[in-house]
Amino acid sequence: MNAPLLEITNLDVFYGKIHALRNVSLNVRPGEIVSLIGGNGAGKTTLLCTISGLIRASSGAITFAGEDISRRAPEKIVQEGCSHVPEGRLVFSPLSVADNLRLGAYGRRGAGPRAETREQATEDLERILTMFPVLRERRKQAAGTLSGGEQQMLAIGRALMARPRLLLLDEPGMGLAPLVTREIFRHIVTLRDSLGLTVLLVEQNARRALKIADRGYVLETGRVTLEGPSRELLANRDVQHAYLGRDIDG
Repeated sequence: MNAPLLEITNLDVFYGKIHALRNVSLNVRPGEIVSLIGGNGAGKTTLLCTISGLIRASSGAITFAGEDISRRAPEKIVQEGCSHVPEGRLVFSPLSVADNLRLGAYGRRGAGPRAETREQATEDLERILTMFPVLRERRKQAAGTLSGGEQQMLAIGRALMARPRLLLLDEPGMGLAPLVTREIFRHIVTLRDSLGLTVLLVEQNARRALKIADRGYVLETGRVTLEGPSRELLANRDVQHAYLGRDIDG
């Protein structure tokens, strides 16, 4: 079995006196989609922000590709191959779609004025516009004028411009219509199947997240309370009662 690409061991995070993550341990292997589910306030977003360096852990270890990244700056973590698509997408609204995408290449390893780097970025931009045809149609349009689903595709495309090995996705379906959410999730599966990308996914729609994932973890009040293959979590009565409910969007 492949060694984990991402391994988190005994992670603790505090917001002042609030103990947001408690002794969290999990791993993600190369080529997997792993879903992290739980209620509001469970610590899911905090965990992704800690992995990407936006929040500093109080204790524990975060190992990515065999290197401890728990004390590294966010831009260094991106350069190592870990990109974060935050909740709410956070595109640069006044800038064009194409400029938003180009910004994603800025911080990757070796980025700079060299001609070969510019050529690589141009090639990557073309690949992403092919992957998301609607972004090609809107490439000169201000990002703030896009629909919610188009902005989500743009946020994912911008993260891909950094050439990541691991993509952290926080609530990619938030605020989107069911049909649009299905399209976004199809793209996530394509990223894994066609590009070999590894994904750690946080999503409020637990059923949809587990349906596309290989494995999952349940986070409650900052603790991992359950883990296993997605099919087992989907069949677990406690998970069904707490998180799955009625499948309203197929």
